Amino acid sequence: MTTSSGSRRITRGDVEAVLQAFGGGGRAVLFHSKTAEGAPADFFGSHGSIRPFAGSPWDGAHFCAEDWHVILIGDIEGGDGSFQHGDAERIMNGLDVSFTLDGAALPTTRTAIKRFVNPEQLGLQVAYYFQQGQIMSPADLSIGSHQLDVTVVDASGQQSFQDGITFVIDPPGTGACA
Repeated sequence: MTTSSGSRRITRGDVEAVLQAFGGGGRAVLFHSKTAEGAPADFFGSHGSIRPFAGSPWDGAHFCAEDWHVILIGDIEGGDGSFQHGDAERIMNGLDVSFTLDGAALPTTRTAIKRFVNPEQLGLQVAYYFQQGQIMSPADLSIGSHQLDVTVVDASGQQSFQDGITFVIDPPGTGACA
């Protein structure tokens, strides 16, 4: 997959919106708009997201060196109508999410725990989410191939999730930058 923003470059504001608004209104705007441009959510890198899910469209994807990106993962927790924000906090605050980029630890930030819009899509009545990641300027990712890995450890110290991808940053005027 090659992700390209066409003639419009992906800005810091675009990727900050992806980090902050995915599970809330941003996702609703993305799915209910006739155009995704300006939507504060992302569909497989169209607004700069890079998510480390093997076998997904991000795995092996090409991105433009001139764009801003956000490396991130989200967590969604929920249940029936009795599930409360405090329930989500107890679960989510016990998760330790760590990323490596090309074998080096990648420092990240975590968003606040927010209500997830349309939990019915996930078979839930009520859900909350956070995203954790790092905004990357055009200077932060060198041209070429990169290995991105994520590990999630739960409150008991058990690894609950691990995954990774390879992605490519294309030089200006080629591939995703064309």
